[in-house]
Amino acid sequence: MNEEFLNQGPAAMTVTEGMKNDLLSAAKWAKFLCIVGCVAVAIIVLLAIFMMFFGAMASKIFAGTPFGAAVGFLYLIVAALYIYPLIKGFQFANATKAACLSNDEQQLARGIAGLNDLLKYMGVLTIIVLSLYVIALIFGLGIAAIGLAAMS
Repeated sequence: MNEEFLNQGPAAMTVTEGMKNDLLSAAKWAKFLCIVGCVAVAIIVLLAIFMMFFGAMASKIFAGTPFGAAVGFLYLIVAALYIYPLIKGFQFANATKAACLSNDEQQLARGIAGLNDLLKYMGVLTIIVLSLYVIALIFGLGIAAIGLAAMS
């Protein structure tokens, strides 16, 4: 069996050809997803500009409706939130591919660090979004309770 040792000494770690193939496959998929993510961010930014522009026009036509501009600004925030994970995804993809092709331990460490940062960021973002959903649910139930109390 053709095995390569990334670390020498008592804490040696063996990376087999099968593992390298899996890492290369993961790096290719990560790069694909990052490219699609970049296109999505560009579309979101264009939609944000579109919403802000037409929101400004709508506020002139229909007095007091800045809704489009607010939604456009929200879209820009969403696009900005996705830039960091895209950078880290590209870091994982490029460094992991380079590590597998050149047997470079430092590149593999850099790639895995990028993946770690990406997953931490997405985990924290998920916790924040779930918390906002819980707050919105509690707020909605409170409004519903007030409405029911007012009706009786």
